[in-house]
Amino acid sequence: MDGGAYLVGMNAVLGDEPTGAGFPRPPLAPGWLLVPFVNYLGMDVGYKVWSSVASVLPAIPIYLLARRIGSSSHRRGATPSLWPAVFASGFLLLDLLHAEMIVTGALPLIAFALLGMVWWAMGELSEEWSLTAAGVLVICLGLIPWVNQTTAGLALVTIPVYGAALVGFKAKETWNTQQITGFIRYNDHVLSVIPRLAIPLVAGGIIALGALPWYLQVLPGTGLLNYPGPFMYLSPWNDSSWVQVALALPLGAYIIWRAKPPWLRALGVLILLLAALLPWLSTDETVINIFYRSRYLLAMPWFVAISWCVFSRWLPSMPQWGKTFSMALTVAAIAIMGTGYWWQFNNQSKYSDMVTHETAEALEIADASGDGKAIINNSFTLALWVSAINKVESPHTWTWEPPSHWTQTDKDVRCVLGWRPECDVSESVQALNAGWILIENRFPYYNLRAPGVYGAVNVPEPWASLPTTPWLDLVYSKGTTDLYRISQ
Repeated sequence: MDGGAYLVGMNAVLGDEPTGAGFPRPPLAPGWLLVPFVNYLGMDVGYKVWSSVASVLPAIPIYLLARRIGSSSHRRGATPSLWPAVFASGFLLLDLLHAEMIVTGALPLIAFALLGMVWWAMGELSEEWSLTAAGVLVICLGLIPWVNQTTAGLALVTIPVYGAALVGFKAKETWNTQQITGFIRYNDHVLSVIPRLAIPLVAGGIIALGALPWYLQVLPGTGLLNYPGPFMYLSPWNDSSWVQVALALPLGAYIIWRAKPPWLRALGVLILLLAALLPWLSTDETVINIFYRSRYLLAMPWFVAISWCVFSRWLPSMPQWGKTFSMALTVAAIAIMGTGYWWQFNNQSKYSDMVTHETAEALEIADASGDGKAIINNSFTLALWVSAINKVESPHTWTWEPPSHWTQTDKDVRCVLGWRPECDVSESVQALNAGWILIENRFPYYNLRAPGVYGAVNVPEPWASLPTTPWLDLVYSKGTTDLYRISQ
């Protein structure tokens, strides 16, 4: 679904993006990250391989975080167990929301991996100074805003909270140790924890500030990405986000209550924080992504916490039959989640199939004309694919009242579609520099929850009048794709 936006960003860093489609993206979003894949493997295969590689990256910080569980819970002299790390990272990769993100757009998964590495490095530095951990923290924090704007917002929220929780739990641990032994090493003292965290965080923040110019254009309320309506509101009660809240709140509270390592208890605070964010929505695209993507980011600390519960709290106290039963339960969970993953991946692929073979053929016809005219279409995400492939402007219809920046363009599009009888069609065609109309008839009614088309006059068949519109000539019709030439 988001692939068109990614390819537009790639064209931009290569200096070959004349359309100004979407909104400005930093050069690694994905930009240069996608270039080698597309250059060597082509647009279709290269994009899919890139998505596959990006999809496994969040497993790295989860493995490292959960590895600490195995290292801290093994018996003296025994080899640390790898099972907590394998358990957490394996189930993360089977999560249904993870499957959805691979299909819709894998870029946030790269930035999630960077943010997870920041959390891991902060946990390491809270224990002792490590040049490796400090370097990881500086580089990963610095790169996040260059890779993904949504995760940059989540980093601004989660890193200070995680850092404050680390310092607070470390102070409590220091106080308890001093109460018991009457002595505490300075290296374990909270006064040493703060500079160990602050110095690399500041250094990484300085690198991150270099991406600021790309963010100034998409600030909340700028008119580019904010839609009319309430700025913030709660998800409906039948939304799946409330299931996540119900699962996250008790787990986060339990980790804070029963865990001992400060890094793990601070992870419990992160779970509570994300649970508080995820049911909220907003009509501002910049803001909603911080809330909405919390649903996906939650899986990272959640599976680490579950891994700790399983391997440090539950299994050690179980009799042998209980451990055997737990193993069977794990196998069943893998089977169920694997089936759900396959189902989610395939269903989401249907919704996210922006450019079919027929769409590609229609775009080739428009491109072969060589007129360079804009291609009006009926989906925001399809529009980005059109701009990326044909490198022409791609005004489009909206599923609700558009942001103020696009109000006039929307009026002109609806005029050319024949939905505004009082308008001057020739004037709108000239304003848009439009030569074609590409309609993918699956949009917007691809499922029962899909919204309608803003300003449409024929509902539920908004495109039914196009074949009889005098200034439109149907030049291609196959499958669910129609291409019209504008003769006005």
